[in-house]
Amino acid sequence: MQTRFFLSLAFLVTTPLQGQQPRTNEVTEPTVAGVITDVGGLPISDVEVGIIRGNRLQQFVITGPDGKFLLTGLPRGVVPLRIRRLGYAMQFRDVDARLPSSATLDIVLKAVASELDEVTIAGTEQVRLREFYEHKEQRGTFARFLEQTDIRRLGPTNSSDLFRSVPGIVISSASTGAGYTIRIRGCQPMVWVDRQRVPGAELDEVIKPEEIDAIEFYPSSAGIPAQYLERGNRLCGLILVWTKTQ
Repeated sequence: MQTRFFLSLAFLVTTPLQGQQPRTNEVTEPTVAGVITDVGGLPISDVEVGIIRGNRLQQFVITGPDGKFLLTGLPRGVVPLRIRRLGYAMQFRDVDARLPSSATLDIVLKAVASELDEVTIAGTEQVRLREFYEHKEQRGTFARFLEQTDIRRLGPTNSSDLFRSVPGIVISSASTGAGYTIRIRGCQPMVWVDRQRVPGAELDEVIKPEEIDAIEFYPSSAGIPAQYLERGNRLCGLILVWTKTQ
């Protein structure tokens, strides 16, 4: 009788435990999402929303017709964003991916009058790109010079495509998945945009083909203007970019 009593008691004690399901803590993946509109509240498509760390573009997405974007696979913490589209003022902002608000961002871009540059008369174009044309006249044998007509003729998808036909250049897919890398003699050329050096940057990370007004490429230190020359980077060459909004 005592044995039966203890067995029945054990059954009563263990039965509720068997009916309980083990609890698991769900871990949600950090995301940054939202919608991009103009000052009038209309969605903006083809906006690049990217993560920038150390002057490098780690990953990016492009907004659709509804202006919405979604970045996934993010580290937990503050994410530095760069938001840009031709014709609008570029924005930088830090977003904490740990907060719920990071999934419901409302970003407003302000239009800038960059389109006016495309219809300026030849005289104004000469003034705005005076340094480019001076380099082309004085150093034409040392570098590759491309103007708007050349860029449109080549029809590049990425800015690096402008140099695929240059002898000695090796163009490879970037490890970040954003565009391509340019190497000459295994070395990364310097990149300057509107007289501003962009340290350690790849050309595809900092500029889109449609944003380029003119570009010049020096495959070595020969012919590089003195103000852009660096002694420690003589074999790597130089890329000078002149934008439409300079």
